[in-house]
Amino acid sequence: MKKRALLVIVIVIISSVLSACNIDLNSILGEEENDDYGFLKGGMDDVLDTGPVKNGVLNLFSTNPDTLNPILTANAYVKEYSCFVFESLVRVDENQKAVPLLAESWEGSDDGLVWTFYLKENIYWHDGIPFSAEDVEFTANTIMNTGANSPYKAHFENIESFLAQDSRTFKVLLKSPNSFTPELMTFPIIPKHYFLGEDISTTPKNNSPIGTGPYKFSEYRENEYIRLMANENWWNSGDDGENETGLPYIEEINIKIYDRNQSVINAFQSQEVDVITADRTSWVGYSGRTDIILKKHVSNEFEFIAFNLSNKILKEKEVRTAIAYAIDRGQIISSIMPGEAVASDLPVIPDTWLNDTNVISYERDVEKAKQILVDSGWKDNNGIFYKRINGINTPLALELMVNDDNEVRMAAADIIKEQLKEAGIDIKITKVKWEEELDKVQTGKYDMVFIGCTVMSIPDISFLYSSAEIGTGLNVSGYSNEEVDRYLSLILKEKDPSMKKAYFINMKEIINKDLPYLGLYFYNDVVIYNKRLRGEFNPSIWGRYYDFTKWYIPVE
Repeated sequence: MKKRALLVIVIVIISSVLSACNIDLNSILGEEENDDYGFLKGGMDDVLDTGPVKNGVLNLFSTNPDTLNPILTANAYVKEYSCFVFESLVRVDENQKAVPLLAESWEGSDDGLVWTFYLKENIYWHDGIPFSAEDVEFTANTIMNTGANSPYKAHFENIESFLAQDSRTFKVLLKSPNSFTPELMTFPIIPKHYFLGEDISTTPKNNSPIGTGPYKFSEYRENEYIRLMANENWWNSGDDGENETGLPYIEEINIKIYDRNQSVINAFQSQEVDVITADRTSWVGYSGRTDIILKKHVSNEFEFIAFNLSNKILKEKEVRTAIAYAIDRGQIISSIMPGEAVASDLPVIPDTWLNDTNVISYERDVEKAKQILVDSGWKDNNGIFYKRINGINTPLALELMVNDDNEVRMAAADIIKEQLKEAGIDIKITKVKWEEELDKVQTGKYDMVFIGCTVMSIPDISFLYSSAEIGTGLNVSGYSNEEVDRYLSLILKEKDPSMKKAYFINMKEIINKDLPYLGLYFYNDVVIYNKRLRGEFNPSIWGRYYDFTKWYIPVE
């Protein structure tokens, strides 16, 4: 089972990285850096924008859905679009902070094992039935009972039990303390009364959903479209009498169903679809267009190099430190994917509340790298360092393993090899099939491996740095440090954000000195909008349609 779990993780890693960005969108589209709206200036608009107004149809796309029930679907598009109809207790904002949605507030017990969520009042389902904690309990039970069939199953791994204490109070009992529990309460809530007496896995009600959100389900025509209409009675409309126009502004959402990605691209080009994400193979098609708005954001795909700490050379921290000083992440990014990745030491999104910096601990300094090696007993021999280890003259020669079906990683590995050569470190790049890479990583038969991971919605890095993850998790380097383990535990127990951040900063300093892994970068994602849409466009990892209720379409 462990091998199968890691197999799935590697598949996700590889597939996500293959779609990563490596072309400079700013140069393609003729934009100035950090000016996402530059081409809106200069009188290009052919519609007079007098401000938000109730009007129009937003055209989106999806592949064929398996179900429209958001806690059962395996379709990533359906899961993403569920935010129009369904809401969760909590949502994660662009800074990776938990903010209230259906829950008004929450609190954790002193021991961190019990979390209590207090629900907002005067919220109604689309059929007029009041929303209550029983709906949350029903949803949680459904996720637990459907097992691996729910995309939110992982959110419940640390939950021992839960209950609706009363109509406005939902309690959660944990197996072990986790101060990021609010960030896990992001699963969409489904109505208990609607599904009562139904077989949740087969009921046709799954394809005519009822939620509490800003849009109501209207119609689903198989292989053609899903149609949603604005919920005029949405509890969060902001229509308080002072503002004549309540949210949402766009009256209808038409989600068109396509079989292939190319069909979607063609539909966007012909303005049949208003919003798409684009991979690097299709960006060139938007060159010179003035009818689009482009927004980039950091993805949750993190790339790094794992050091085998049982290797006789790499077990020396000085060698790992020299490697860190010899590598120039900026050159890697600018050479292969200019503007489409953000350098990062750790698998925590840069410029978020916990990791509010994108400053790298090791800026390239080849001479410093060489001096560190010299000071630790390594000697230069015709440009390559060597050292007597266990009575044997050992050259500073290492193997860097890369999966051969990832062109971006292979290109980055070639640059890394040349950078390390300048510091007297000889690197042999070994390209292998991912099955072989998986086997070598599992058995520890490698020196260094170029790998990646998808970070979760909570900034807990135990999966990579906790000694408890050696052999069973992703801690493939075999890293173990009691102080880091202690800080990881303190962070999970601490409810005060300022203290949690202080622990993280201290832990980060220790990890960056130990260097069990060399963090490289996060990829960027791209969202492209038809310029006929107006409003706030703030896509993030945790919400591509963040602030969508404030979008509007000017009257032509």
